[in-house]
Amino acid sequence: MSLSDFFKSPFSRRSDVSSLPSPPLAPEDDVVAPPSEVDFAAILLAAGVTPEQRSKVFKAQELLKTLPSDTPASLKRDIVEAAFKAFDVPTQEIVAAASKQIEALRAFTRTGEEHTQRVLAEGNQQIKLLESKIAGVKASMDREVAAQAVRARSTLDQINEVQPVLQFFARDPVASSHPEAHVAAPGPGEWSQGESVDVQFDAGR
Repeated sequence: MSLSDFFKSPFSRRSDVSSLPSPPLAPEDDVVAPPSEVDFAAILLAAGVTPEQRSKVFKAQELLKTLPSDTPASLKRDIVEAAFKAFDVPTQEIVAAASKQIEALRAFTRTGEEHTQRVLAEGNQQIKLLESKIAGVKASMDREVAAQAVRARSTLDQINEVQPVLQFFARDPVASSHPEAHVAAPGPGEWSQGESVDVQFDAGR
């Protein structure tokens, strides 16, 4: 296991924006754990720091915590060295273990920064693709609005051409629905209330 395995990309499973209904969001299982939840034991082990080395550093840390804060540094060093010599642990091993642990943690930080830069680059690329797709959708919408405006104007022109016919015949007491109908004009006094009107069609027209 390498240090890079401790980081996950929120875009690793969502690289194709063409199939996305909305901008990609990091799933809950892909969110990087906050610092308080980082498994440093696993990180140090992956970096090659053995449990024995970690134990030596931890014991030195605990021992330093028990010393009064106003204790001179030289006296602290003498106390710690004496304590470890009593357990037959050379201070050089503690220095080596602490140095290795710090280097491992610094490497973890560098790996995290590199991972973050990759995620940012991938995210910016995704944003550009999505912005391009959004621009295309907006252009399509604008074209449809413009086309509908043309259709609406043309349709209104047609309505305005037909409307006079409707208005004219709607006011006529006897209106024929057939364009070839001829209504025989009655003479004076020939129509009486309730009588029908004979309509003659010219079949030759």
